[in-house]
Amino acid sequence: MPVADRAETGGDTCRTGYHAQIKEENRARIIRAARDLFLARGYDKTSLAQIAKQARVSTGTLFKRYPTKAALFAAVTSEQWQLDVEYAAPPPPGDPRFGLDHIGRDYACLVSRPGTAALCRLIITELPQMPELADIVGTGFAIDRGPFFDRLRDYLDTEAQAGTLDFRSADGQPQPASAVAEQFLGMICSQLLWPQLVRTDFVPPNATDPAIVDEAVALMLHRYSTRS
Repeated sequence: MPVADRAETGGDTCRTGYHAQIKEENRARIIRAARDLFLARGYDKTSLAQIAKQARVSTGTLFKRYPTKAALFAAVTSEQWQLDVEYAAPPPPGDPRFGLDHIGRDYACLVSRPGTAALCRLIITELPQMPELADIVGTGFAIDRGPFFDRLRDYLDTEAQAGTLDFRSADGQPQPASAVAEQFLGMICSQLLWPQLVRTDFVPPNATDPAIVDEAVALMLHRYSTRS
């Protein structure tokens, strides 16, 4: 088909879509190669040139998207947190057992993803020697402060406003929803993730085991529910 005919039939749109597809394929290969090399060799011993070679892209292509190794590592850790979940937004308030159960199950699946524990161990091991990783740990990869943290905190706020939950400490002082969110996610992490950071032979329970989230939800409701 002549070029003019292709343009008249959406050729420009096709070319735009093709280039977008190529860019996405390159991005995915870069992230996958970086993740594999970081875990195999460590952060310090992995270079951007090595990553470009394994990803089968030019160093120019890699540097254009990720100008520093820290930026690429941030992208790798961010990708690790991306997961299709049942609720893109917090559940509606009114039934905290329902809302906490579904958010908790999504979170259990997230922290149990292959590679999450290994990336955490990598950060813990190399952070003292690699201060540029500090910003990544502080903004995107702290386990209880990924996308789920904001989602859960906002949901807990709506339940408190609806009067179904009351976040008071043992001495009767009010607590912010953020502190309660940390408690809930921490209970799940303590079963599925934290032991893996200190024991490489630890076999975590199945993330779909309902008992893990059920116990966390039960404790939350016992502690904070306003309903008898």
